[in-house]
Amino acid sequence: MDKRIATLLTTALVLGLSACSSSDELVSKTPFPTFSEVDMEGNEVTNDIFSEYDATIVNFWNNGCGTCIEEMPELEEYFQDFQEKNINLIGVASDSGESEEQLETARKILKEKGVTYTNLSPDPDQALYTDFISQLAGYPTTYVIDSEGNIVGAPIIGNVKAQEDTLNARLEQAMDG
Repeated sequence: MDKRIATLLTTALVLGLSACSSSDELVSKTPFPTFSEVDMEGNEVTNDIFSEYDATIVNFWNNGCGTCIEEMPELEEYFQDFQEKNINLIGVASDSGESEEQLETARKILKEKGVTYTNLSPDPDQALYTDFISQLAGYPTTYVIDSEGNIVGAPIIGNVKAQEDTLNARLEQAMDG
């Protein structure tokens, strides 16, 4: 009986994987959570910002993540290059809302790395943090969001530049809408 179960599970897994890889089309659209947060200067930013661009890259990072900090100059390059294509980039300093000290550390990191793109400082008591950020598997985690506020594809975990083909494919999907 154990052999039959193993065979059934293997068959289901193979069929499931082949079904997933048979098409690059986006099967479903998952809305990015509704939010109202402040950026590093205290300006309010809401998810309405997504409608202003054909696509938005949202990069979640934290103060203690070396990979996150190392990739900031690369993300800044993307931000500069993508502006003419109506693609935005937003950083989310995940732990910067936990204390004034964390916020100052995040601001210092952004300044040292020459970051000019918007970075949010999420309130740990708000839904974006409690329902979404707290569920992230690791840092950095990057999402591509279409102009309707939907997440396109799975998150990109790790250095974005090392997964540039995936990023570009997701951006294409977002812009083809």
